[in-house]
Amino acid sequence: MKLHRKLWMQIHLYLSLFFLPAALIYAITGVFYIFEIRQNSGANIIEIKLDSMPQKGDEKEFIITTLQEHQLKVPKDTTLHSMKGNLTMGDIKYGVSLIKDKDGTPIIRTIDRGLYGILMLMHKSTGTKYELGGFKFSFFDFIAIGFGISMLLFYLSGLIITSFCKGKRKAAFGVLGAGFIITTLAVYLSI
Repeated sequence: MKLHRKLWMQIHLYLSLFFLPAALIYAITGVFYIFEIRQNSGANIIEIKLDSMPQKGDEKEFIITTLQEHQLKVPKDTTLHSMKGNLTMGDIKYGVSLIKDKDGTPIIRTIDRGLYGILMLMHKSTGTKYELGGFKFSFFDFIAIGFGISMLLFYLSGLIITSFCKGKRKAAFGVLGAGFIITTLAVYLSI
């Protein structure tokens, strides 16, 4: 089956429109991340210093009781997860962690993120995961994978739509070669 230029134009148009929100999320959060504006920027973070760590097995009840005593919100999901050696509960919007500070003092930390923090964590493939075929994905991961595949189709369809620069192929291949060289050099110099 031969795909005509008009079909490639439609593929290019509709995929680019469908994935425009994802492209904006990746572009904005990616640029801000480079300037060290991370997922906790603008988040409401509260730390409660503790006298001691709770007894093993009593952590969940201890965290919930401490949150209630300090009139703080209890996360909807109170299942404890171990993350980097710390116990956490909640989700990427509102989470609670039982950690130790640099001095070894136990702390309960609550983090209530705004929209930017949530989008940054989506960019980093963080969030509620579901198992599928031995892999764990969030729903946004499917958008991310589709967007990645579509980026390849955008370039392919763009080249086909322009019939790869009729009459200017030498310049086009020169620009393509320069792109590969400069990108490779940038990666090498960043290691």
